[in-house]
Amino acid sequence: MSASLTAASVTPRSSAPLRSRRRSRAVVAASSSPAPGSSGPRSADADDAAVDAAPASLPRRAVFGAALSLSLAVGLPAPGPALAIGFQKELKKRDVSDDDYLVSPGFAFRGQPHDGLRFYDQARGDGAKLEAGKTAVVHFTCRYRGLTAVSSREARTLGGNRTIAEPLEFKYGALPSDYAKPLVRKTVVGIGAELRVDPELRELYVVNTVFDGPADKAGIRAQDTIVSIDGVGDLIDVPIAEIGTMLSGEAGQEVTLEVRSKGSADVRSMTLAREATAVVPKKRVVEVEGGGGLFTGASGPKAPPAVYVPEALAGMRVGGRRSVIVPADVGYEDVGEGEIPPGATFKLEVELLEIR
Repeated sequence: MSASLTAASVTPRSSAPLRSRRRSRAVVAASSSPAPGSSGPRSADADDAAVDAAPASLPRRAVFGAALSLSLAVGLPAPGPALAIGFQKELKKRDVSDDDYLVSPGFAFRGQPHDGLRFYDQARGDGAKLEAGKTAVVHFTCRYRGLTAVSSREARTLGGNRTIAEPLEFKYGALPSDYAKPLVRKTVVGIGAELRVDPELRELYVVNTVFDGPADKAGIRAQDTIVSIDGVGDLIDVPIAEIGTMLSGEAGQEVTLEVRSKGSADVRSMTLAREATAVVPKKRVVEVEGGGGLFTGASGPKAPPAVYVPEALAGMRVGGRRSVIVPADVGYEDVGEGEIPPGATFKLEVELLEIR
């Protein structure tokens, strides 16, 4: 700083607080080494003069910046980043790799041995440990392709503008009887599709298809229109029972269809081989032994069978959260649920809220 600036006149100020602020800003400069040619350390008054003599147009942040640069030159520590008291925000969650997942012991399901399920503990609870014979109260969320598809945390309307997220309550340690016995379904030989006549549009359309059946594998989807069967058109005038006869037959026999996709005017022809396909069962509530009352979960979203597999939740404690990779056979099978399609593998997240 030049001598002329140091010797510049300063208008006295009677305000003590301002004088105190000027002295605090001069501490950094006072602790520095003397300028070349000077006889000793500069006084606080001289630094006050230097600060007050700065041009009026010079912003305060520029003055502070100069002081900061001086502090760095003499080795003083620079101000660190501001941190919140009591915690430090986690900027990025650690990615979970396949190697982080463990495998549960194998178990019996629908009367057949089943391989263990892959799981990962997102949080280890510090409460009581889940044991056989106890009643577990849990929240569950099923995620498909990263999106929430089914969850007990979704609010359910109770009436009077009241809503509640209803946990699931069940007796831990044994599978419900519906999942312990073999699955028996009626089979029908055909293309694996349910058809219906629309009297207003005068069309024969697809209601649904059996997962992995002939129609499903051929790309036929719900709301598609069947234009002809083995060359027979005008199907709106054919009795529905006769249409069923035309589509059924012996396994391996072929049938040729003309199909128009929903929202398209194009008609495509395809030949399908008839197969024995299982009749898709109507969805129903599984009988679960639980504590009753509000927390039964019977009126809430349908939990996948994997929730009730003891080995899938073994070792959990109250407050713990676990992710389980659920294959279709212990998930929603060939029926699907909500946004989870038939035959899909998905991620199940379970939080143990309480043990009774």
